[in-house]
Amino acid sequence: MRKPIITSLLLILFAGCIEKMPTQKDGSFSYRAVVMDTLGIFEMDTLSGYAPFRNRLITLESESYFSDIGQPKKFRALTDNNGFVHLEGLAYSGYLLYSEFVDTVRLSPETGELDSIKVGCISNFTVDPDAGTGNDTLYTYSISPNLVINEIYYAGPVNEAFYFYDQFVELYNASNKTMYLDGLILCRASQLNHPQLETNDFVQAIYVFQFPGTPLTGTEYPVEPGEFVLVAADALDHSQLIDTALDLSDAGWEFYNPLGGEVDNPARNVTNILPDRTTDFMINLSHNGVILADGSEWYYGEFYTSGSKQYIHIPIHTVIDAVEYSSNSESSKQITARLDAGFAGIGLPKYSGMSVERRAPGFDTNNSRLDFVNRENPTPGW
Repeated sequence: MRKPIITSLLLILFAGCIEKMPTQKDGSFSYRAVVMDTLGIFEMDTLSGYAPFRNRLITLESESYFSDIGQPKKFRALTDNNGFVHLEGLAYSGYLLYSEFVDTVRLSPETGELDSIKVGCISNFTVDPDAGTGNDTLYTYSISPNLVINEIYYAGPVNEAFYFYDQFVELYNASNKTMYLDGLILCRASQLNHPQLETNDFVQAIYVFQFPGTPLTGTEYPVEPGEFVLVAADALDHSQLIDTALDLSDAGWEFYNPLGGEVDNPARNVTNILPDRTTDFMINLSHNGVILADGSEWYYGEFYTSGSKQYIHIPIHTVIDAVEYSSNSESSKQITARLDAGFAGIGLPKYSGMSVERRAPGFDTNNSRLDFVNRENPTPGW
């Protein structure tokens, strides 16, 4: 994934008031912080010497406890005029801390013109008996100015027929210029935990489906700024087959494998380009990764353990975006942390009818644990 156009430090000063390990789910820890901006957007307070995040909603999201299926337990509080926030009743857990994103205006470093952006603070920390006191560092990010994977629906609808063919991948143009789909490839990451994962100059894949057109230079398939692109596993109304499934008949694109005897629905095709693959673009219902690359380069790698097929290597320098999801936060990574440092979909079960979607369209920190939330109701093409 390409880096956001703004990356700045946000300092958090906190003191942990911790007496003992909690014996019940609700816990007994507290978290105190002063949230201040170093991005240069919020006004400096001359008395305190810093720019506080005044009257902003701060949310702590547990990594261990859930208020409902796929919905992490959350604690919320407003900062005061000095940027101070205090939350109590926290359980012993890892937490995701973030603020609501706000629209603001700055001078674009590329054009020198006024540019409206969204800015927020977000980070991980752990509440535990040994936290003590000290300094923490968070990061603020703007919306990433790229074509990104914005939503993935992989878990399947609520049903007892093991039906999951209404999967989809949604792309979004978060930039202020027209982007092009020509020749781009969407790949399913392999589920092999490669021993050189963090040093390889490639990402390992098992499917490669390609948009029509010429990679890098083609201009036949534009995506305008702020436009969504829906790629369905099958572009049809799945609710006619399973009443809890999605209607994807309006999808502009669908994954299509001419070698698999598929029905070619009335949508443009993102086509399998591997001659030895006869399956559709189906991704795992609990842990997998989706890779979007420019399509300019890929090559065959190792053979599967069975020896019948080879993995595909996608050079990292060609990757535009990569998202890894897992229902289990302790899973081993399948995509290098250089492209995605975390997991979307923690706690999201199979056949739940839920999707993973970015907190705000295009919001991208290269860590899906921070970037994505579990959506009870998928929003294909929204």
